[in-house]
Amino acid sequence: MPKIADLVFPAARRPARPYLTVVCMSDISPSAAPTAAPERPLPIRVLLGVAHRWPTWLGLAVMAQNAFGLNDGRPQALIVFLAALIYLGTALLGRPAVVWPLFGACVAGVAVLRLLDAEPWPALVGGGVCVAVLALAGGVARRPPLTALQLPAMLLFGGAAVVAVSLSPVAGSYLVAAALIGHAVQDVIVWRANQVVTRSLAEFCAVLDFTLGVAILVLV
Repeated sequence: MPKIADLVFPAARRPARPYLTVVCMSDISPSAAPTAAPERPLPIRVLLGVAHRWPTWLGLAVMAQNAFGLNDGRPQALIVFLAALIYLGTALLGRPAVVWPLFGACVAGVAVLRLLDAEPWPALVGGGVCVAVLALAGGVARRPPLTALQLPAMLLFGGAAVVAVSLSPVAGSYLVAAALIGHAVQDVIVWRANQVVTRSLAEFCAVLDFTLGVAILVLV
């Protein structure tokens, strides 16, 4: 016998039927559909690509300035020494971002010494010794391998630069070229590892060191 509730509320006994909603694609607003980012014009893409490699162009510009009228490679020993000193100073501070300000300070210091008609080597060697001592005391040798490598690299490249200045023009030039190319190898390693210094400085230094080293071998 049916219950009173079943007679009064017959729909309560039937399970609810699922409803399927069909949406036509024409009903979707065009603004809601995903759109691909517009492709930049070719000249803009080329310009951005060139601008992205600004450390390379800067390195080539500095190389061209130093290679113009080059007949003795020994004065370029200064670049080898500064490169090793800047790397070691940045490793000592432990902050890759300071490398460009440190680079600017070193270049400005050398420029001031030359304006005063003073020989830069005594100040550079003295500064190199002080930074090396601070690096030893600061535990740079116990840091990650590539950072710790900057201490012997300073001794190797800095020592080669100092020795090259005292050699004959040909022998000194070859030693400077070898030191520049050797430091360029380290620049590439540092760039790939993205350690010690910023990649922009490593790229700039690699291009400058390698091309200037080759220029010395060709021109001297």
